[in-house]
Amino acid sequence: MTESKFKRLITAFTVGAVCLLFILLLVMAYQLISIGVSTNKQKALDKEIASYEALIEENKDSLEGYKSRWWIELRARELGYSYEQDVDLGGE
Repeated sequence: MTESKFKRLITAFTVGAVCLLFILLLVMAYQLISIGVSTNKQKALDKEIASYEALIEENKDSLEGYKSRWWIELRARELGYSYEQDVDLGGE
């Protein structure tokens, strides 16, 4: 192998290594940006979850009322359901 071939080979390896390093740095930068965006989305979703949980806690007492038997029967009667033993009084 002559000296000029050896210099071209070393130059080619150096150019290849620099290109590979540049591509790896670009990929790393993209990943860091992607992780930052994902973290921000996660924080926003955590805040939203916390606000909904607080809303649920505040309205828990009113939810208990809607779960009671009389409320369920009222909604069922509005939808046209009835018990077998109910007497039709000729209303609506």
